[in-house]
Amino acid sequence: MTNVCFVMAYTIYPRRGGLHEQVYLISRELMRRGYNVYILYYRHGLLNNKQLVRIPLYFSGIHPNLYSSIDKCDYVVMETAWPWLATIPIRLLGKGFILHLHAVESLPDFGLPMHKRLMIKFAEEVAGRLASRIITVSLIEYSMLRARFGGKVAYIPLAIDLEEREKYNMSKEDARRMLNLPGDKFIVTFIGGMGYGANREAARIIATQIAPRVHGLSNGRVLFLLVGPDPPPESIGLSYVKVSGYVKSIAPYIAASDACIAPVYHGGGVKMKVLDCMSLKKVVIATRKAVEGTLLKPWIHYIPAEKLGDFINQILEIFNGKLNYEQIANNGLYYVKKYHSLSNVVNTFLRVMTNEIQ
Repeated sequence: MTNVCFVMAYTIYPRRGGLHEQVYLISRELMRRGYNVYILYYRHGLLNNKQLVRIPLYFSGIHPNLYSSIDKCDYVVMETAWPWLATIPIRLLGKGFILHLHAVESLPDFGLPMHKRLMIKFAEEVAGRLASRIITVSLIEYSMLRARFGGKVAYIPLAIDLEEREKYNMSKEDARRMLNLPGDKFIVTFIGGMGYGANREAARIIATQIAPRVHGLSNGRVLFLLVGPDPPPESIGLSYVKVSGYVKSIAPYIAASDACIAPVYHGGGVKMKVLDCMSLKKVVIATRKAVEGTLLKPWIHYIPAEKLGDFINQILEIFNGKLNYEQIANNGLYYVKKYHSLSNVVNTFLRVMTNEIQ
């Protein structure tokens, strides 16, 4: 049997976010198709609670246990450029590898401090030069990477777990009863791990600017959900904002919602949260940045908003029944099924892995 190895900084269990979700889904589908899949992660082996000095993520690919496992791998997939130090011994061991860039994290608007931005830019350059192939999930970053690294760059869309979504193909009322959410509120949801800077910024904007204004203008009839770990302190204790913390599945929270929002202004790659909401036929109000790198079109697949006033107005338009968004939600669902089904994504992934896509 063919052995496929994913080299990562952390284990994928439990699933921790977009990157880990993608590895989990692709691994699951590969195993269904008869491949052996190994997750080679090295971060846990270097840390313990008693250590006074935390080894930086971009230096932690030096753990020797990682390389003792490489020999059994027929294909090696490096998840992000952070394990850049691991690329050198992998190549010295005679192995090629695929670099799976979920985002070009050195982009200026990512929000990292300068020294970290320079470090990850260096890591991306080293890993990119040594990689046999480079995968990107963003059409914008595909063009940038092609100009930088040439024809070894390939585009593969994000995979969305439509199989899981079918399990939550329930009414909004049933989802709210399951989650103990109020049935008499108009619920607007934001999805994302809020330890990540761009998501944390969006959650703060919701809690401190969008939600209080909508709360007042709707006479308290709109409730905002922030779904994901590490919500900002500004969101805690508000009557009109409910935080979930880490959840095993975001699907029931989306199913329970009337609309989803993505006031995202920073970050790279493709924002999985938008596709997640569309996969359960929910209308999404989003910035251009939130749909960057996709083929999503405003007023066809999502409702556009840039300024905070735009978000407030669009939420109230939907809440007051002045905006018919059913067709937009249908279009969004069709888009996800067409471009982001796991089967189609893995078909493309295998063609890149076996070098059939040039």
